Amino acid sequence: MKPLEAFRAAYGVMELLAPGALERLLVGTAADERARTTIRILGARHVLQAVLTARAGRTAHRVGGGADALHALSMVALAAFDPKRRRAAAVNAVIAFAFAVGELW
Repeated sequence: MKPLEAFRAAYGVMELLAPGALERLLVGTAADERARTTIRILGARHVLQAVLTARAGRTAHRVGGGADALHALSMVALAAFDPKRRRAAAVNAVIAFAFAVGELW
């Protein structure tokens, strides 16, 4: 497993097990129940993506990078239209963009 997949898997596990603590650490605010559920779903995606890309070839990395880029764009849109979630969305957009760059590099 390459460092990117290991980091993605660890990040995903953190999202699954402690979404509220991770939100406080990254954003500085407490996540509501809806946000914690969404964070857990994204954590499951990160773990699954880490496992799949660790065993697959370049095509899987491109698909994964595309998923990360779409996630980053969706967070930019959320930040633009939901002032309450703007900071969390912006932080998540940066993280998703970093994962996209890592996968596509």
